[in-house]
Amino acid sequence: MTTSSDTTHTASLNARGFGIPAHVFVCVTSDGSVVLDLKRDKYYGFGRKETELLAGAVDAWPKPPWDYSAARSNEETSQHLEADQLCHSLREDGLLRRVEDKQEDRFQKIEVDMKAEFVSVGDELEVRGRIQLRDIRRFLFAHLWALYSLHLRALISIVDALRRQKTQSRPQQARYDILELAAVVDVFRRLRPYAFAAEGRCLLHALTLVKFLSQYDLYPEWVIGVTTQPWGAHSWVQWEHFLLDTNPEKVCQYTPIMVV
Repeated sequence: MTTSSDTTHTASLNARGFGIPAHVFVCVTSDGSVVLDLKRDKYYGFGRKETELLAGAVDAWPKPPWDYSAARSNEETSQHLEADQLCHSLREDGLLRRVEDKQEDRFQKIEVDMKAEFVSVGDELEVRGRIQLRDIRRFLFAHLWALYSLHLRALISIVDALRRQKTQSRPQQARYDILELAAVVDVFRRLRPYAFAAEGRCLLHALTLVKFLSQYDLYPEWVIGVTTQPWGAHSWVQWEHFLLDTNPEKVCQYTPIMVV
């Protein structure tokens, strides 16, 4: 005979057997959760109740900024069953995965501090760079690569390629300081208007800049952030607390959901 407490315990264990796949990115905002599925190149939204259930059931799920201790301490069977059903549903959609015993749940935690005092390179920090023929060639290559990638490649393929290149080249980054980086960004900013307008094309702009900088062995953070009131997504590039293609006023409203 199965008692109510046994059912509760089993449901709780089942829910905690779930993790977040490598192609899924999650962030928690003030009113719920947002999920980015790279395989589908699609966003999903969850309200506060679903966020609390998932945060309590999936260890890797980001914890809400609001107080939900009362919901977490609620040991009613229905609450555990609801979380378990939600986790199974998300697993069927490919947004969660099963985590076997002793298997590490490899979920990338967002390390961008949106409360930091950002400095905009090109506005607050200006360093004049010298444009040479090789810079023009590198810019054209970066721009064509970004156009090709956005039109003919899946987003997950772009992310994997940039992450792999960055991981392989990371030891070389220590050779550069912010003034050298700012000079290269200045070259990019002066060449970019000849190829495309930046307004409303943040993803193209960010990918072109990231690829351009990689040719100088510079590998900054490519960030995608979201906001829910109203809904919006934005992409930008930063190096620690230095913003390379935007200014603080344009990114402060966004919550980072993916960092490469």
